[in-house]
Formats: sequence, structure tokens, C-alpha cells
Amino acid sequence: MKETENQFSNSVKNLQNLKHLYDLQLTYIRKKGIHFTFVFVKYSDEMSVSYEEFYQLVKENLRKSDFAFSHQSKQYIILVLSISKAMESKSFLGRLQTAMSPFKMPLVAVIAEIANSLHPLEEILEVGEEEVMSLDFSDTQIVVIPQFMEKERIKMKVSIIENDHITQSIFSNLFHNLETAEQDLEVRVFNDGLEFIESDWYRSEHHHIIVLNDILPRKNGFEVLHYLRGLPNEQKYLILFISSRNSEEAQLYSFENGADAYFVRPFNLKIFEIRIKNHLRRSR
Repeated sequence: MKETENQFSNSVKNLQNLKHLYDLQLTYIRKKGIHFTFVFVKYSDEMSVSYEEFYQLVKENLRKSDFAFSHQSKQYIILVLSISKAMESKSFLGRLQTAMSPFKMPLVAVIAEIANSLHPLEEILEVGEEEVMSLDFSDTQIVVIPQFMEKERIKMKVSIIENDHITQSIFSNLFHNLETAEQDLEVRVFNDGLEFIESDWYRSEHHHIIVLNDILPRKNGFEVLHYLRGLPNEQKYLILFISSRNSEEAQLYSFENGADAYFVRPFNLKIFEIRIKNHLRRSR
């Protein structure tokens, strides 16, 4: 791996910038499932412009959120198109082909849509280079590499903060049955608010569903609610308040302090399940 890394260090200018950008894009994939693409655009000495001039032309056609990296071999250019799938990349290449018309050379490019965080940067660069260098300039060629397009499974945490063991079991079974092909739900049960806060379970970048009883032995539900809504990035928490209090005052107080839903016991478990399913669907 070190030898491969050194090889790319000598061939891709500003490799550290490219690595930093790649890591940033992977964060968007893990958090929100947002895809991006690498595009490898081939250059030919038979063009009527130099590699540097061609590189500038490509850069001029990029969006502000996209990036270009030159290759020391001067045989191709590496582009990173953020928040883009293969289809958007093809649209960009269509505009680039129009801009290239004065050169009277066909456009030759390879698209690698990145849909997961499973592959190191060096692998993508190596596969992209091998594919683009195998193409010739006999005609316009835009090739899509399929091997990086498998969707990332979204991890989501679920905390059930409830001291009644039967209720814990009901909620646990419900969430375990709600896992989908794209989402992994990691479910954990806490007997009271203090046990939850003293854990490191809630300290992560993942979206987090919290089923919270208002009456608990240590640190009640309102204390936990205040604590979570005071944390940075508190929007990642979906807090579902469970209570025996049916008063309007109690419900208003919960919503004013950041609860996303308020269920009064006994409640319809099917409605609760539908609410969770809607949230999971939106998070995808």
C-alpha cells in the first residue's frame, strides 16, 4: 500500500488536497448517503492546445463545488464532482464536449460514481487510470465504472430509555423488525436517564432515535431532553416522549423543550411504528 501511495504522490499534484476532499465526501456519504463522482478526462497530444490549456478549459466548465487535479503524466485530468451521480456527470461531460468542439477531438472520459466509503482513494485512482488509458480517440467514449456504486448501509442508533422491562422488550422487538436493506438499526436499552447520559452511546455522528419515558428512577425524561437539546448537532436526535400525563400543559412543555413527538399511554403501537417508518424513509 505504501508503494502505491508513493506512486500516486509522484503523479497527482496536490495529492494531500485530493485526499482531504475525498475524506470530506465520504463523511457526506456516511451521514446522508450523498453520492459523488470521480471523472477521468483523457488528453491527447494531437489536440490543438497544450495540456495546460486543456486543463484550464476543463476547470472553466466546472461548478464552484467541483474540483480538478492535473496528472503529472499529462495524459488525463482527475475531476471530483460533489453531490453528483453518474447521470449528472454525463451532463457535465456533454457541456465539456461542446466547449471542446474547436479542438476537433472526441471526448474520452471515465466516470466512477462513489456511493459508499468502502474503497481507499488509491484504489479508485488506480482503477480510473487503468480504464481511461485503455480508451482511444477513435470516437467519443464515456465509460461508467460500476464497481463503486453499491449503496452504503446507513447506520442509525436507537436508545430506549425505559425502566419497565416489558415495555423495553416491546420497543426492542419493534425496532429490530424495522431494519431495511439500506439501514442498520443499533438498538440499546437504558433503565434510566443517568445510565444513558453516563454512557458514550449518544456521542457519535449517526442519526439517533430516542424513545424516552418521562418518569424514571434517576434523571427523568425532561432532564434527558434538556441535556440532549443542549448538545452540539442536537438535530441528529429524534426524541419520542412517552408519558402517562394526558394534560395539554405537559404536552406543550415537552414540545417547547424539544420533543419531536408525544405519546400518551396507552397508545396505538401501530401509529408509533408508522411514525418511525416515515422517519427512516426520509433519512434514506
